Amino acid sequence: MTAVRPPEFAPRLEYAALLLAADRLVLADTFPFSRQGGHNRTRIRTAHGPQWLTVPRRHGGLGIPLTEVEVVDDGWRRRHRAALAAAYGLAPFYEHVAPEWDAVLATPGSLADLAVASVRFVARWLRSAAEVVRASALPGAPATLADVAEAAAVEALLTLPESAERDVASVGVPVRVLRFEEVERRQSHPGFLPGLGVLDLLMTHGPASADVLREGIEARAVRRER
Repeated sequence: MTAVRPPEFAPRLEYAALLLAADRLVLADTFPFSRQGGHNRTRIRTAHGPQWLTVPRRHGGLGIPLTEVEVVDDGWRRRHRAALAAAYGLAPFYEHVAPEWDAVLATPGSLADLAVASVRFVARWLRSAAEVVRASALPGAPATLADVAEAAAVEALLTLPESAERDVASVGVPVRVLRFEEVERRQSHPGFLPGLGVLDLLMTHGPASADVLREGIEARAVRRER
């Protein structure tokens, strides 16, 4: 089962769950930048509530592929590190996760390069067995879902509910929808706040993060059966 998604920066939990459910994840870095996508932002939790961490980009024309989106160096890396230290400095796995994340932040190149490095970082922490490849590395650097599916010889597609109808209409292979339901878990501050990026999970659960994500996949499956 292959998933095809544009790379996200410290992705959402349902995106991270694809790394556990798919045999292969094709990072569609040839797709255009979308303001609604998570290509350059993630959500963390502070003592005062949620906070977005955004990677500034140089604005281009409509439809510019992620591989051509430039990252603006305005000190954002320093701001991100400071925000993470303030939010998670006392978290159980901060000292283990933060150095590796710093290496991701130092990734040179385009926004695509940074986002791809981010997804690969998550795959390592989750001990994902999925093969992770870039669409830009496939023959012809395909830039549509149909072309990626053909170039990657996709036999069955794994997708998320938000794009299921579009994906079914775009490819001529079986499409399966991964349904994920976030389960309440321990966080660095009192109470539980859903909808955060994967860094929140890694900082607090470290190597057990994959087990937490699997609970979310199983919880949704049980709910559907009922």
